Amino acid sequence: MSNDRQEIGPYDYIEYFKRNTALLVSMDKNGKPNVMALDWKTIEEFEGFPVIRAQVAYSRYTYQLLTEGVNEFTVNIPLERNYEAINITGFYSGRNTDKFKKAGLDIIPGKKTKVPTIKDCILSYECQIVHSSKSNISSHHFFYGKILVAYASTDLIK
Repeated sequence: MSNDRQEIGPYDYIEYFKRNTALLVSMDKNGKPNVMALDWKTIEEFEGFPVIRAQVAYSRYTYQLLTEGVNEFTVNIPLERNYEAINITGFYSGRNTDKFKKAGLDIIPGKKTKVPTIKDCILSYECQIVHSSKSNISSHHFFYGKILVAYASTDLIK
């Protein structure tokens, strides 16, 4: 499947977004990407446009990248055959591990972001961070990424 995908609307195929763990990609200031498993996510409206709200723990390397690195992220919903990547990206830290290599993930350069998306995903979203806030109820920080472009696998669209 790799590059076999089409642009879609941000709410298309939302049922797959809601029920599947995602892979969130962030990037440091030097252009090095990192990936983490992401369960706590929603698509919602923020100031009249669609955003993905991603909840990231303060202790995560991804938190550091989202606050100090490139002001963008991508969210990718992997195919079932790539579910092992979720375990790897959730277990290891990007501070000292190349999780893309360890999980066997290939990237696709972003079309509207510097941050890449991941090949072999049923859905991918390129987002620009437009807001962030502390959570009053958990040890996570909320990052709101305006959806600049969304993609669905042609396998999903068929």
